[in-house]
Amino acid sequence: MKYWRERMAVRLVMAVCAGLFLLSACQSETGEMKAAAADAIVVKDIRGKEVRLSEPAQRVIVLYQGALDGMYMLNAEHTVVGIQNNIYTNPETFKYFSKLDPRIARKELPAPGNWETSTNIESVLALKPDLVIIASGQTDAIRLLESLGIQVYAVSPQNNEQLFEEIESIGKLTGTHERALELLAYTRHKLDEIAESTDHIEQKKSVYYAWSGGRIYSTSGQNSRMSECFELAGVNNACTFEVDQPNINPETLIAWDPDLILLWSTDPKVLYDKKELAVLTAVKNKNVHVLEPPFFYDPHTLKIMYAAIELHNVAYGANEHFDLDENRRDIMTNLYGAKATALLE
Repeated sequence: MKYWRERMAVRLVMAVCAGLFLLSACQSETGEMKAAAADAIVVKDIRGKEVRLSEPAQRVIVLYQGALDGMYMLNAEHTVVGIQNNIYTNPETFKYFSKLDPRIARKELPAPGNWETSTNIESVLALKPDLVIIASGQTDAIRLLESLGIQVYAVSPQNNEQLFEEIESIGKLTGTHERALELLAYTRHKLDEIAESTDHIEQKKSVYYAWSGGRIYSTSGQNSRMSECFELAGVNNACTFEVDQPNINPETLIAWDPDLILLWSTDPKVLYDKKELAVLTAVKNKNVHVLEPPFFYDPHTLKIMYAAIELHNVAYGANEHFDLDENRRDIMTNLYGAKATALLE
């Protein structure tokens, strides 16, 4: 009898020990899960959607040109495994991105989609990305990618603050947050410097902006990146509509009668050949300007500040604070670091 009591006691002790071990293991696992959750990278994209990574992304597909440009500013290009096809098909874009990345020069980086039209989901999946950065307007592609468990960061900044948030978030997602803070500190300082030199203008000139590819009657409204650029340059946006990208007719443009017309990747001859626009003040005075090469003026990037400087000089004449060559070198060097040398050749 004594023997059985001793065996029962031993079993009881072993059971208690086993229970305590399991409890300890569960608590340890719960603690590790909480620690992992605490260490997770969490940001929100332009949709307000939470994007979460357990560690910085090592394989990133970027299908939006402004964001791809930002990756090189962030020194995060080593994570890029796929880009938009437009980078290869647009000669001007290819020229400068080739200087930033020899893989692009050799056309080695896969291009599984375009920034505003289509994305090949099978090609995206084959690249096994940790993260896909894509235009927010590609809703079908985003929905499908997320349903397949791919982390998607949607972009489409409409103002500087949204762009700054995008740069900082991508910096966090790619492990380059410190560099993102450096970029934003420089940009904010430069924007303040430009604003201080232009906010004294009382008689502001009006500017009409036409989209690329000869789309003269497609413009940027008050709620747009170009309008923000205009404000920084000390000019008024001739377009009075609040929407981002309105299409207008010749009569509306004639009624606005801007002092200056700004073109993007469009030969001014396309504008001058439109007989119905011959009555415009800007046309009669030959005040039509093209921002070229466009790479240096992309308003969807931090380079919007350089576009503002050139626009101010075109509208009002040379400003002692805005030497174009000096500012181009300063801005590009601060944004791209050593990579700027190739861009400025």
